[in-house]
Formats: sequence, C-alpha cells, structure tokens
Amino acid sequence: MSGISPAPREHGLRVVRHDEISQGGAQELVAQLVAALTHAPTGIGTMTAQTLDLAPGASYQPDHQQAVECVISVISGEAVIHCGDGLEFSTTAGPGDLLIVSAGVTYQLHAPRKRCRIYFLDGK
Repeated sequence: MSGISPAPREHGLRVVRHDEISQGGAQELVAQLVAALTHAPTGIGTMTAQTLDLAPGASYQPDHQQAVECVISVISGEAVIHCGDGLEFSTTAGPGDLLIVSAGVTYQLHAPRKRCRIYFLDGK
C-alpha cells in the first residue's frame, strides 16, 4: 500500500470533511441516510447499520463487495481507508468526516495510532 492518494475519488472513494457539512455534522447526516434508505423501495436485500470500534493497529475489511455505496462516518479517533483492487489508494479521515465508498469497490479501514470508532451503513 502506497501513501496517501492525491485523488481518492477517482478510485471509488468520496471524502466529505466535517467542515464541509453544515448543521449537525456527519453523524446526523448518516442517521438521515439510514432513515431514508430504510423506508425507500431500493431493491436492496439487506441494509446493515452498525458501530465498529477498532483498537490501535487494528483493521477491518468487509467480506463482501457491496452492491450499493457504503457510507462511513468517523465518530472518534482517526481512520485510514485503503481502497482499490490492491488497496493501493488511501486517505485519512477524522471525527465528523464521511467516507462514501462506491458500489463494488474493495476497501479496508485501519486505526493507525489510537482507538477509532466508526459508524457505517452498508448494503448486501
């Protein structure tokens, strides 16, 4: 895995920084997305919304390729997300930042230095 990718969006990752989100921050936006998707006729078989705590140095990689975009909110700590077929592109996100991973993109989350809590919405 190389360093920070200068243009992760080109590789299926959109980062919305906390200071780009008005009124309430990323957690409120994710809650609104969950509510909207739960009640919308999306054709998605299963939606999963969960909180994940990563210990320092720990990583998480889904065991499936999502059929829809995955929305990840960093609640506390710092997360590094690696994406791409070989996980060769990466960027760092902090509290209040949103990461939106395009459908079908392979990704991995990593807590480099301290505990990281994330909230994510994923479709299967």
